[in-house]
Amino acid sequence: MFDFSEILIIAGVALIVLGPERLPVAARTLGRWLGNLQNYVSQVRTDFDREFHLADLRRMGEEARDSARSVETALRGSVSGVQTQLAEARSQVMAPGEGNGWSSGPPPAPPTVFNRRYKPRPSIDDLNQEIERLKARLALPGAAPGARRKLAPRARINRPRVRR
Repeated sequence: MFDFSEILIIAGVALIVLGPERLPVAARTLGRWLGNLQNYVSQVRTDFDREFHLADLRRMGEEARDSARSVETALRGSVSGVQTQLAEARSQVMAPGEGNGWSSGPPPAPPTVFNRRYKPRPSIDDLNQEIERLKARLALPGAAPGARRKLAPRARINRPRVRR
């Protein structure tokens, strides 16, 4: 902005015009004005940035609404097409006078035999018997009905600590 020599000339003229007593007061006032001017410029700049950002957000919101409306209309059109096809199919299947409905007679009897679609699993008793058989085969403790298990002696660590 200013060259160093220009600043020295301005400082010399200010010293001559204002004098050494009023120069510090004038410098403080000038500094305060420049600070206020900088604050004002930064506020204006942030306001402009905020407004531009809000305008971008509004534009993006409008674009999103427009795309949502187009998707909605497309979905409504496809749903209505499916509904008309369903109504046509229903009218073809349920044509009156062909005897397909219950109006021609009583409802059909429910089936008495159901085909199994799953493999039956063993019961809990079957599983317990199999576990006992495997224990006896492997000779694990507790397999024999009369066998008594020996418990480990109680360790010193496991005893509760009593404080007196």
